[in-house]
Amino acid sequence: MISGFVVSYNREAVIETCLRSIRFVDELVVVDKSSTDGSAAIARRYADRVVTVPWSPSVEETRTLAYGECKGDFIVFLDDDECLSPEAMTFLKAEAAAPSADLYMLPCRQHILGRHDERAYYWPEAHVRAFRRGAMEFRPTVHGGLRNLSDSICRPDPASGICYHNVSHADAHEWIAKANRYTSIRDRNLTVDPAGRESPVLLARRCIEYYAGLVPEGGDVYLEAVAVLRALYTIIDGIKDWEQEQEATGSEMFDAFCLEMRRAYDTLEAATGLRTGAEPPPATAS
Repeated sequence: MISGFVVSYNREAVIETCLRSIRFVDELVVVDKSSTDGSAAIARRYADRVVTVPWSPSVEETRTLAYGECKGDFIVFLDDDECLSPEAMTFLKAEAAAPSADLYMLPCRQHILGRHDERAYYWPEAHVRAFRRGAMEFRPTVHGGLRNLSDSICRPDPASGICYHNVSHADAHEWIAKANRYTSIRDRNLTVDPAGRESPVLLARRCIEYYAGLVPEGGDVYLEAVAVLRALYTIIDGIKDWEQEQEATGSEMFDAFCLEMRRAYDTLEAATGLRTGAEPPPATAS
């Protein structure tokens, strides 16, 4: 029996594509994180079961629950912004009948700013998207939530067409919003050495230099744009790591400052009569 699962939240534009690519399984479970758009309604058309849970900021926190909903011994899983290629669908269906490995690490074709370009920094890369029960453990750590429990790994050739597509970042706004959300989670894999918090300027220079170095000769503006976005993620990650090590947060310091200023206004009003407080209540008619 093949089980499949998808964790979803507000992906109305792409969730149907995602679910059609994994519908070949015998049992499809969608865990919806209280979507406010039409994602859950679309999921109910394709999934054998839709489980609704409260929203949380990352997919990693919910994968263990989704895995627990699956009954099969061969598991295929996708995020809600991913879809399998036709070649991958045929391949995984055949592998489930006669597995040649415990883990299947599929090439990932990233589509950033609307397209995939094999000259960009993100290609080639690969991640597990199918496994035999017991060969994988899910953890809540952002960008560190997959733990392999077996060394038996199948890695299809990227030239075979066997892959999955990630269509997560349609524009720079979406990239920056996701970077902001993920780097605010304490339990995450840092993309920068902790020493980077000692000098944000040095960190920024190194990140730009590194990812700029991955832009090939004669590269176009797209290749430069995605390289800068990737560098920006690590720069934000490093600065937030530094922030999280401080004794007081910026919000706490703002609160303390505002309290100090209100006390100064009280002193000024008492000494000079200059009104700083709230308007007095209107007089009631006698």
